[in-house]
Formats: sequence, C-alpha cells, structure tokens
Amino acid sequence: MIRVRPVLTESDIDTYIAVRNRVQPATPIPREAVLDMRNDPAKGNLDLLAELDGEPVGAASAAKHGGAPEGDLAWMTIRVVAEHRRKGVGTALYGACSDHARTLGKSQMFVMARSDDADSLAYYPKRGFAEIGRMQDVELDLAAVDPDTSAPDGIEIVTATEEHDRDVYEVALEAEADIPASEPITSGTFEDWRRRQFPVFVMRELSFVALDHGRVVGYAFLGRAMEDTAGHWMTGVARSARGRGIAGALKRAQIAAAKEAGWKFLRTHNDLGNAPMRRVNEKLGYVLKFEWVHLAGPLLRR
Repeated sequence: MIRVRPVLTESDIDTYIAVRNRVQPATPIPREAVLDMRNDPAKGNLDLLAELDGEPVGAASAAKHGGAPEGDLAWMTIRVVAEHRRKGVGTALYGACSDHARTLGKSQMFVMARSDDADSLAYYPKRGFAEIGRMQDVELDLAAVDPDTSAPDGIEIVTATEEHDRDVYEVALEAEADIPASEPITSGTFEDWRRRQFPVFVMRELSFVALDHGRVVGYAFLGRAMEDTAGHWMTGVARSARGRGIAGALKRAQIAAAKEAGWKFLRTHNDLGNAPMRRVNEKLGYVLKFEWVHLAGPLLRR
C-alpha cells in the first residue's frame, strides 16, 4: 500500500533528505536548503514522503516557482528509489503536489530532470509535460587553477557586505530581467529579492561586488552546495558596464577566495541560452557535468 504524508518532524526531514540523496547522490540536497524552503512561508513549500508498505521510497516537494512566485507555474520535484518505480509511487506524489499547487493558485507544474535520467524523461511527457529549456551543470576543480585576481581598469572588487545590498538590488533588476530562462525571472521587492538571494547557505565572505568609482556595477554570490563543493548562486552586471570583463573578474575573485578557504570544487548552472556566461565559465576552466531539462505540464487531475 502507498501512503503519502507531509514531512513534519526532524526525523521526517532526515528521511526526506536521505531518500532524495539516495536517488541522486551526485547532487545531494543540503539540509540548510531544505530548512530554508520550509522556514519561509512566502515560498509556499510542502515536503512529502511516500511509503510503500511502511518503507520510505519516495520524496517530493511543491512550492511557488522561485524565479516567478506570482506566475502560473508551481515548482515540483519528485524522487523515487529506482527499485520501487513503476508501482504508482511517483504518481501518488504528483497528485499530492498538484493538490498543493491548487491551494497556491497555480495551474501548471515546473519540473527539472537530468538529461541522463531516462525514467523521468519518459514519465513526464506521457503526462503532458513538454521541454521548455535546459540548464548546464558545470564544475571547476580548484586544485587545477591559479586565477589571476586582477580587475578591469577603474573596477574594484570588494566583499559583498550588507551595506551594498540596496545598490546590488538595482543592478539585479537589470541582470535578472536579461537572463534567458524557461520562466522569466521576477526580482520582486527589495525585501523579496534579498530573502531569495541570501538564504542561510550563501557565504558573504566568498561573495563580491564590483565598484566603478564607488558605484556598484556587478555582483557574484557563492554558497555551500556539498561537503567539499561551493556553488555560484548568482552573477550579474549592470547593462552599462557589460563587455569590460567584470563578470570574469568577480568569478576569479570567488575562485581564489574559495580555494584559500579550503573548498575543493566550485559548481554552477547556466541556462543553455545564456551564451555570455557560458563563455565566461568555459574560459575559467569549468567542465560540463550534465544538463538539466526543464519541463512544464498540467496538474494531475484526481
């Protein structure tokens, strides 16, 4: 018998994380990320566990789409242990996520599947999902690089302290609007943006802003991703300052700081259509790990 229930206790959270990371060990979810989603009511998050004859075999979540919380899409992730697939577990989770999406006022689901996940890429299209974009997952081995931390003429790279947040937000309004994405990004209010860009796992000491004669023209945030891996959270440059090598300088500053702090790898995601940032990462030595396929589809009808 399949039983789907919400994640409620600390023990449930441990089980939820264990199931997710068992299904996708190459991209484990940090506990901090789970708690950040759960502790922010504005995200409308619901975590679920699926049990088959009492054994936890599936985990799922549904929430507002982080990039466009007021849009029609709800974000959904479903993970089912390989040996228990094709038994109705995934569909039971999909149904529960759909019910939650309706309470959020959403009419469609957004999901991500790895390009090498044949099961998911077979499952979703049969239920009306279609590909709407792709994201590359790339990684840098910090032991193999010794970055030049010089900056373009007239540019100063400094730590992203809170005193810069309001000016960084003004840059973000341009930068986020210009990101090619499957769902257009909505920056929201300053408070919304800061809550989204600075979750607990972002490390300000490894995040930087670019100043042009004291004016913020770029930023780059870094956060904890895995035990030995930090992740680029967001990099943005003001439209008027693009083409000067500022994004590369910000990333090199992050690479140097992360290496000095003892991190072994850096990881980041780039939309397949974001050619400028993909070129920056390629020049820095990032290597493609795999792609994430973005799909959108209907809520499950009961």
